Amino acid sequence: MNKLVPIAAVLLLCACNAIGSLLHDGEVVASVGENKLYSTELAGYIPSGVSPEDSTRLADSYIEAWTRDMRFIELAEKELSKEEKDVTRELEEYKRTLLRYRYEQKYINQRLDTAITAGQVEEYYKAHKEMFRLAAPVVKARFAVIPEKSTHLGALKKLMSADETEDIIVSDSLAYVYAARYTDFGGRWTDASAISAELNMDTKSFQNNLHKGFMQTKDADGNLMLAYINEFVKAGDTAPVEYCDDRIRDIILSNRKQALSAALEQELMKEK
Repeated sequence: MNKLVPIAAVLLLCACNAIGSLLHDGEVVASVGENKLYSTELAGYIPSGVSPEDSTRLADSYIEAWTRDMRFIELAEKELSKEEKDVTRELEEYKRTLLRYRYEQKYINQRLDTAITAGQVEEYYKAHKEMFRLAAPVVKARFAVIPEKSTHLGALKKLMSADETEDIIVSDSLAYVYAARYTDFGGRWTDASAISAELNMDTKSFQNNLHKGFMQTKDADGNLMLAYINEFVKAGDTAPVEYCDDRIRDIILSNRKQALSAALEQELMKEK
């Protein structure tokens, strides 16, 4: 039979110091048959510094999971044969697999060069361009929401479409003062879907009408939603290297890890 101590009440008593000494005194807080869950084990599961309410929630969750597991084990002990309950071979296999994995990770971490230069990214990109075909367009854009009758609309549109750094800085300043909302995507490649969402346009319509220059719609309040497309790359074309930078770095690191793993295998074979 399962027995539970009212752990919520116990934890709430510890409001001044999260989990109090009651969770470290070896008290049994739950039991299923001969299996017992002690407060010290429960305390190890709950992070320090959490609120009493969160402590209670985590404790209840852990007790529920523990109780469920113990009931499964209790049932298995009754219903399985002696041979079916013999997990010695599986445990040995798991131990070997776990030890191998841990050593391999240690070996790799001690030798892995995590420094990746822009030149290495560029080199990989040029050698594998077919990997980086775009499924959807990417753009560099600036986006603003501004009242249609604003006296600053003309100046803002002119500055949003500027290429000079000084004009872009002025545009940013003007937009932050007079626009209801402003986001500058101009410095990075962004999925076209992010801009179409800003314009409240469906992705297909946006892509079909995608062009360099202004695209605009109105919101429910009659404000203009403006997107200035500074650059774009169509679906099916090769993505810009900047857009692929993080992905390429992950690939390079993964390749280095695989090479180290292979080197470890070779070392072990030589030791025969």
